[in-house]
Formats: sequence, structure tokens, C-alpha cells
Amino acid sequence: MARSVIMPKAGMAMEEGTIVRWLKKPGETVTKGEAIAVIETDKVTMDLEAEDEGTLLAIVHGDGAVVKATHTIAWIGAPGEKIAEAADAAAKVAKPELEARTGRVPATPAARRIAAETGVRLGAVKGTGPDGAVRARDVAANVFQSARATPLARKVAAMRGVDLATVEGTGSGGKVRRGDVEAHAAMAPPTTQPEAGTAMPMSSMRRAIAGKMLLSHQTVPSVTLVTRADVTELAGLRDKINAAGAKVSFTDFVVRAVATALREQPLINSAVEGDRVVLRDEVNVGVAVALDAGLIVPVVHGADHLTVRQVSDTLRGLSAKARAGSLTPAECIGGTFTVTNLGMYGITEFTPLINVPESGILGVGAIEEVLRRGENGAIVERRLMSLCLTHDHRHIDGAPAAVFLGRVRALLENCWAFLA
Repeated sequence: MARSVIMPKAGMAMEEGTIVRWLKKPGETVTKGEAIAVIETDKVTMDLEAEDEGTLLAIVHGDGAVVKATHTIAWIGAPGEKIAEAADAAAKVAKPELEARTGRVPATPAARRIAAETGVRLGAVKGTGPDGAVRARDVAANVFQSARATPLARKVAAMRGVDLATVEGTGSGGKVRRGDVEAHAAMAPPTTQPEAGTAMPMSSMRRAIAGKMLLSHQTVPSVTLVTRADVTELAGLRDKINAAGAKVSFTDFVVRAVATALREQPLINSAVEGDRVVLRDEVNVGVAVALDAGLIVPVVHGADHLTVRQVSDTLRGLSAKARAGSLTPAECIGGTFTVTNLGMYGITEFTPLINVPESGILGVGAIEEVLRRGENGAIVERRLMSLCLTHDHRHIDGAPAAVFLGRVRALLENCWAFLA
């Protein structure tokens, strides 16, 4: 007897998913546990594995279709088995333009793998495949082109969405430097901007973000507190750690400081459920990652038990998987607090929206160099990082929020605490 294949429900909050592409065609043999399609939810892109073996009799919804969770998307059964519902559905399979609906860059699996391994942003690569799809050789060419730029220039280019091939370098031998990228970004719009005058259907991810942000804005009375941390010594410590072979970022230090402060002040690590406040027993810090298709928040579970280097390794792996579209649902759920960093874009202060049902989110701004008077009266140069805490005022008043933010600031300023 034929069995239906349904759109999986990856998490209680999932209402619908998008079929990115089918890996099997009607009439082909399917084995149990074999990946037969790629599914995109509001958080992750994942393989859909067959729960039965047999023949793929019919596909009910084609590539690009948005389907409600638990609804039938295909049928598996015995070879030649006839099913009226399956036959009717197969004749009506819609094949909308996938990229217009999902916002994903069309690319081959090999291209995505190479891009993830080399840190290349697919949106900045010009594809030479059918319908502009990015091929492996396109990514390889981009990597070669990146070799003519400094590491910092490549990093800034990735952050600003700049194609290095379009930047004229002013360094030795035409090498592209950071200033060249920033000047180019200031003069030209990002390469991933949509064409003016067009209508863009929202992807599953974009609709989920829109719904969650609207819910946060309408239901949570929030307040944002701002302070600045002196990270001069922290910057020196980071340079020493990186010079020794490790690669840690300021975000790694912030996540570790936030995790410590959350463990010490559980009220901030809480959530409102009806008429009660639930204090979480785990400290799981989500970190916002910007993608071409939208914003995703992978979670560092048990962040209060990790060292800065362990946080760094975890975040690097999660970010790479997020950009490659290979995060699992488990890596995106369970967060109790969120950190979002816009400092690399030159933003000094902002008011981030709370990622409900969490009670707080910390926005990290750009590090600014300022002149201050030192202890001996001399003028010294210091580096200040802005910290913007948005908290749920229903159960967290300004005073405890300020204490929490002050503790995060103190941990960043007393950077040697991270080595304990």
C-alpha cells in the first residue's frame, strides 16, 4: 500500500516549509533513510529522509512550493501502483521560480561546499551555470581573485557584500586593502540588492522573521540601556591569543561575558509564560548571523561552561553551517538570550528587538578610539565598545537590567577574568 511523504514539522513553532529541490524523480527507487528532497524551514535547510522504501510514485508539490507542516508532498509505494490522489497531484505539480520564492542563491552542492570551506559568500559570486547558478569553478575563481586582497580586506568585503573583482586596489602590485573596499562600498550599492520595481515574495525564513519581530514589537514593553566598555586591554589580549595561532573575535568574548553574567543573575535569563516568570536552568546564548535570505540565530548551548576558545570554535562552526544552509533544528532552538553585533558595519548604538520568548538581547556596536586623561594626567588613547541591552520591562526593571549590563561591561574590562 502506498504511503504518503509529509512536510516534516521541525520544531513546535514550525507551521510550513519550502521544498528547495527534489533529489529523486517519480519512478525512481527509494531506500529507507535515503535523502529524497531538501527542505527549508524558517530556521534551517535540511535533507528530508524517506521513512519507507519502494518507488517514488508521485510528487505532490514541486521545487519551490511552500507547504504546511504535516501535509502530503509525495507518495511512495510499489512499482506501478496506481493512486488516484497521487496521480491527480502529480499532474498539478507547481514549479515556481525557486530563487524568487526562497531568496537562496542558486548553486550546485559542490559550489556550496567549496564556498563554506573557503568563506566565500555565494551572493557575491557571478554564476555561469543555467539560469545564473553558481558552479564550483565560479567559487574557485572568486577564491583566486580574493588572493589579490589582504585578509582584512576580504573580511570587510564579505561583511559589506562587496565583490572583490570590482574593487581597484591601491596596495603594492594592485593589492586590495581595507580602505579600498570601504571606499568602494560607500560608492556602490551592495551586489545583492533586489532590482527596483520588482515584487519579492517572502521566503519561509523572511516570513518567520517578520512574524516574530512584529510579535516582539507588539507584545513586549521593552527598554534599551546603553553603556560603553573600555576594551583596550581586551583588544591586546585578543591580539596575543590570535598571534599564538588561535582565532577569537570580540563577539566570542562578549558571548562568554554575557553567559557569566546570566548565570549570576538568573532573572535576566528568564521568560514570561502567562502570569508567571520562568527562570531558565540553562544558559544558551544565541548569536545573530546575517544571511542573504535573512537573519538566523544559531545557539551556543551551555555557554557558561565554555572557555572563550570553545565559544569561538562553536560559533565558527555554527556560522559556517548557517551560511552553507546546513544548520540542524537543534542548533537553532533553546536560546535563553541573544547577542547581535553590528559593530563591523560602523554602527555605534542601536535598539535591538527581543527574540521572544527571551527576556533580553544585547546589541554590540563599533569600537571607537577616544582620547582620555590617564591616572598620571597624560592624554592616552583608549578603545570603547558600545553595549546596548534591550530588556522586557514586564518583569525586569531598569535597576537589575543596569546591574546586569554593568557586570558584562566589568567582565570585558577585566579581561584577565577570561583566563581563569
